Amino acid sequence: MLPGMIFVFLKYAGKNEFNVPVYYETGVEIPPAPCGLSYGKPYRLPESTMRMMDSNHETNILVFPNAGMDFEKVLTDIDDEFGVGTVWLKNAFLLSSDSTEYTRWKKCVFLLNDPWQSVLFDKEGRIRGYYDLRLRDEVDRLRVELKILQKKY
Repeated sequence: MLPGMIFVFLKYAGKNEFNVPVYYETGVEIPPAPCGLSYGKPYRLPESTMRMMDSNHETNILVFPNAGMDFEKVLTDIDDEFGVGTVWLKNAFLLSSDSTEYTRWKKCVFLLNDPWQSVLFDKEGRIRGYYDLRLRDEVDRLRVELKILQKKY
């Protein structure tokens, strides 16, 4: 009888709540050496970087493609699921034709390390997640976190 009472109580009095973490809220613990980032301050993407993105969207996904990943299919599937234009999706290489600038973005601006090749951030420039889009579990996690962010904001 006790399990039944607990179930009924949680069913009517409980509330499921999911949260997508904000990365670097307390600052970057170990910033990459050549990047010049400071410790202890909450980290947000620089305004200059946000201006290059379409900051009108609540959620944004930037992909740094590498060999062996069919990121176009993944992004097309996400676009189909959430509606075209709901989530801003962009291939980072298209934003920078210079390979050194591309690498600097990856390491210094988005703090992206291997094996991750994509980053989710909100319109406030806060990093919300890193994903390896070659793995189905990671793609599923991205979809779930996008749904949570879109319902919350």
